[in-house]
This record gives sequence, structure tokens and C-alpha cells, in this order.
Amino acid sequence: MRQPAFFNTISLRTQVAVATGALCAILVLGASLGAAWVGREKASELIGFELAERSVELADALDRGMFERYREIGILAGLEPLRSAWEGDPAILRRTLERLQHSYAEYAWIGFADTSGRVYAATRGMLEGQSVAQRPWFTGGLQQPFIGDVHEAVLLAKLLGPRQDSEPFRFVDVAHPVYDASGRLLGVLGAHLSWDWAADVRRSVLKADAQKQISILDAEGRVLLGDNIGETMLTPAVAQSLTQKGWGYGIDIGSSAGPSLTGFAVSRGHREYPGLGWIIIAQQPAEIAFRPVQRLVVSILTVGVLLGFLGSLLAWWLAGFLTGPISTITAQAERIGRDDGVQTLPRVGGAREVLQLSQALRSLLRRIGLAEQRLEAAERDMESQAARSREKSEDIERLRRLANTDPLTGLLNRRAFLEAAGRELAVARRYGRKLALVVADIDHFKTVNDRYGHAAGDVAIREVASRLLQVARDTDLVARFGGEEFVVLLMESDIAAGTAYAERVRSMIMAARIPIDGARDIRLTISLGCTVLDAADRDVQDAIDRADGALYKAKSAGRNRVRVSLAGQTSAVG
Repeated sequence: MRQPAFFNTISLRTQVAVATGALCAILVLGASLGAAWVGREKASELIGFELAERSVELADALDRGMFERYREIGILAGLEPLRSAWEGDPAILRRTLERLQHSYAEYAWIGFADTSGRVYAATRGMLEGQSVAQRPWFTGGLQQPFIGDVHEAVLLAKLLGPRQDSEPFRFVDVAHPVYDASGRLLGVLGAHLSWDWAADVRRSVLKADAQKQISILDAEGRVLLGDNIGETMLTPAVAQSLTQKGWGYGIDIGSSAGPSLTGFAVSRGHREYPGLGWIIIAQQPAEIAFRPVQRLVVSILTVGVLLGFLGSLLAWWLAGFLTGPISTITAQAERIGRDDGVQTLPRVGGAREVLQLSQALRSLLRRIGLAEQRLEAAERDMESQAARSREKSEDIERLRRLANTDPLTGLLNRRAFLEAAGRELAVARRYGRKLALVVADIDHFKTVNDRYGHAAGDVAIREVASRLLQVARDTDLVARFGGEEFVVLLMESDIAAGTAYAERVRSMIMAARIPIDGARDIRLTISLGCTVLDAADRDVQDAIDRADGALYKAKSAGRNRVRVSLAGQTSAVG
């Protein structure tokens, strides 16, 4: 490589020192960037998992707490000793309800309403004689045990009096129908559980960790507990997605404090308590989470700069020590040809390489006559190495083909197909191209093996593979996934093209007579499932699963036919 002319004006000693310093700087920068990337990734994973664990812990605590209240109200509604009290003296029933309230202070109100909706007895006499017939807890509790989500109750809040924090009272409803010994409906036992209970549970889970924030949302994504109560924190689509996942971390839902790491969990209920689908969101600002990583990067940079400076000084000293003998050799070489008394170079030490250089220059004149012969030998050796390299490449290519193909049919095997299909899916999504996928299975293949033997089964598999290849284009991918199952990926194809391909293959195989020996032949049919790759598919395997479901429908419908699966719909094509 030709270097710029200004290098000729700089001593080797200076170049070595500068190069050493530059190398140190590059290594330090690379180490810093690598540490920052690895640190952020690991911190994101560890902190995200911790936040998800906190969310799961809170969701479990809420579900267990709600289960206990759900069970208490249910047990109280069905207690045999209370059957006479439901229609007896309201004072006796009121004292019973108040004892339950004292056992768990977060019961803001417990009351029994008859079938008309009139409150017959309640804790502290609140709402007694008033109608609750239109309240959701009463109408729901008449039919079955009822759980109501967080809400405000204006009338009950007035009776309870003002709160110290001036926040409105909010409650969760639990109700249960009450029956007499004969099974006749007497009314509904209902309870309003103060939502302050959830705040206490949240504080116990946070454990005074001011760096983290936990919000409780309803199933629609509205904030029930946390900052900006009542506002929508998640869109319905995101809320539904989190509900389906159950728990996890790494989602980006935004934060008033800037970028943050997030974990979540969804309450699923506990035992017979069905749950209200509350979504628990735990967050920690990214600035705080990544602060240790930033300190590590600064430490690496500081130490790296110091080491780079010391390395440059050491390189300067070593370069001076090494270049001294080279200067001696250079001065003596200048005299050869000018001074008749100088015929060779002196032996110069200082380093093994310098000594070798002087010896090599001393023998240079003696080796000039042999240089051409050695050059020819080197050329022959290079040609031999090139031939061996070509043979090795051919061997590697043969091994690659064996590793990627099915030995019976010559089609792609499962591993090779999934790798190639993954690449095609990435290209198709980048350029907006359509891909169709077909899964095929030979009908009653076990019967062929049992009746004609495994050799006939192998013939049948090869014949089906031949038809699949015959109808496919050169750009399509055809694979045998094992046994009698085949998968085909059709490039630049929509569902109409995919079903046309499947129907053509099915018709060809149904019409073919397949010879299995000199005197006998058999007939085969196949069933096929078709789909197209969807933007929501995580990978090719999602499409394969969807097409396999359509194949199962084809089998269930009598075999020898084609079924299509699109967006959860399966239809017949033949």
C-alpha cells in the first residue's frame, strides 16, 4: 500500500508512538461503547425482569385479597345460623355485619337488601331503608356472585364523612345472593371495599423504593391507582395485548418523567374469584436505571486515557531503542557500491528481528542466483495449494448439500427450509411482497406402508415430492418436514395463487397411477392446507401452524381436498 508523502518526513519513532496512542484511543473507545451497549442490555433485562416480578407480586396480592373478601361475603351469605336473621330483627343482623367489618377495616360498608332493593340492615345503619335497586352490585348480585370494578359512590361518601387527603372515596363492590333453607331468594348481601386497601398493598410491594413507580389500571387501560387517576394510560389495543400476554417487560408506554423501563402483569383472579383483569404497570426512569452503566463507562474512559498516555511514552522509548540499530544498517548500506572496501553489512544486534535483518541483508547477494528458482518453486506450490483449496471447497459444498436436503426426496429438509423461508420473509416484508404457504400430507399413508411395505411407502413419498416440484417454480421453496408431510413456500403469490397450486397438485396426484414394482401400482390422495404470511406473523412458523390447522380441517372433512386459513377463518377449496 502506498503511503502519503508526509510519512516520509516523520521518523519511525514518532510514527510508532502516535500509532500506539491512536490504537489505545480506539481500544478504549471500543471498550467503552461495548460496555455501554452490554451494560444497557443487561440492565434493561435485569431491571425489566425485576419490575415484572414486582408487578406479578402486586397482582397476586390484589387477587388474593379480593379472593378473601369474595369468599367472606359468600360464606356469610350462606351461613346456616344466619338464615333466620335475614328476615328477622335488623339490629341483630346489623351487629353481625359490623363484626365482620371490624375484622377487616377496609370494608367501608356492608349491607343486606331485600329482593325489592330496599336496604334492610347495614353497618352503622347507613343507607338503611333506601333503595339500591338500580345499583350494579344489587342487580348483578340477584343473579349470581358479583364483583364490581373501582368506582365512586357519592351518597355513601357523604355518610362516611370527609377524607383527610381530600381525595374522593372509591370502592370495589362484592355481592352475593342470599337464599333461605328452601332455596327462595331473600335478597343480596353487598359490600363496598375501600380502594385504600389497594394503595396499602402497593406500598408494601414497593418497600419504600422511591426509584420505582407502580400504577394499577383497569382492563381498558384507565388509571385506577397512581398518577393521573381516571386518565387513559394505555390504548385499548395495547391493553388487550398486555392482557393476552399476562406478564412481561420491555414495553414502551411512555412516562411523564421521560424514557423508562417497564414491567407489567395482569391479575387473573384466584381460585373461584374470577378477577377483574387489572393491569399492573411498574416503571423506573431509564436515567436512574442506567446510571451505574454510565459510571462504568466513565471509569473505563478515564483509565483508558491514562493507559493510552503511558503507552505512548513507553512506545516512544522502545521505538528509539529499536530504530538505533536500523540507522546503523542504513548508514552501512549506503557505503556498499561506493566504497570498494565495503562488500557486506555488519552483524548488528539489539533485537532478534534486527539481527535477523542484518543477516538477511548479508546473505542477499549470495541468494540472488537462487531467487528465480525459488520463485518458480513458490509458483508451483501456490498452484498446488489452489488445487487443494478447490477440492476442499467442492467437498464442503457437497457436505452442505447433504446437510440441507432430505436424503429420500432431495427436497429441502426442515432446518434448511426454515432458514431460507426466514430470509424470504424478511425480504418480502421489506419490499411489500406476498408469500403463500402450503402444507401437504399424504392420506392414509400408514395403510400404504402396512399393505405394500416401507419400500412402497418410500416410492409414494418420492412421487408426491416429484409432483410438488413439478408444479412449483424455480424460485419456490419445497421441503419435506418428515414422514409424509411437505411444506411449500410460494414467492410473489397471494391466497388465490396458493390455492391454485394446491388444487393442481392434488388433482395430479389423485389421477396418477404409481408403480411400486413390476406388477403392481397404487393410487394416492393428499390433503392440503393453504395460507398467506400475515404482517402479524412473528415468523414463518406462525404461518405453518395456521396452514397446518387448515390441513387438519381438510383431513376432518374427508381428505383429498384443500382448505384455506385466513385471519382465523377456514374455507374449502376442493
